[in-house]
Amino acid sequence: MPAEGTEDKSVAAPSSKGRLVPVMIVAALMGVEGVGVFFLASALSPAPVSVLGETPGDGETNGTGSDAMDLAEVELAECRPSNLMSGQIITFQIRVTALVAAADLERVEELADANRARIQDGVNTVMRSAEPKYLSEPTLQTLRRRLKKEFDRIFGDDQLIKRVLIPQLHQSSRGV
Repeated sequence: MPAEGTEDKSVAAPSSKGRLVPVMIVAALMGVEGVGVFFLASALSPAPVSVLGETPGDGETNGTGSDAMDLAEVELAECRPSNLMSGQIITFQIRVTALVAAADLERVEELADANRARIQDGVNTVMRSAEPKYLSEPTLQTLRRRLKKEFDRIFGDDQLIKRVLIPQLHQSSRGV
């Protein structure tokens, strides 16, 4: 036994180096885990989608090319069709416009004037037969596609209309 006042050297306090090693190991593991999660998340995430699901080539450019200047808008119809597909009468206020090549603008305006009743009938038919899930799509892509097909049939040219726009679509139930 050691004498009183002398300390036993075999029981020494841990050094500061001994406390630092586990902290450094934990920090390194957390850093590696963070980097791994970042790369895993970026590898598994879907490709970015442009606004409203549109991609360049849908009849428009991203605004940097000359094609954006070559397109003109033509209002084709404004009407109030009803739809019973959900089991209740829903009335719509819809305005439909088309993007056409600027060179075809006069031709499309003449065709639209000459076929005004057919165009409104086509819009009414598409809206009346639309299922509720197509009426609540965020981009209204199905309605746009069906309206374009209808206008292509009416005009007799599937290249004339580049894209159908629906700038206004309001719905209301009966009694509202």
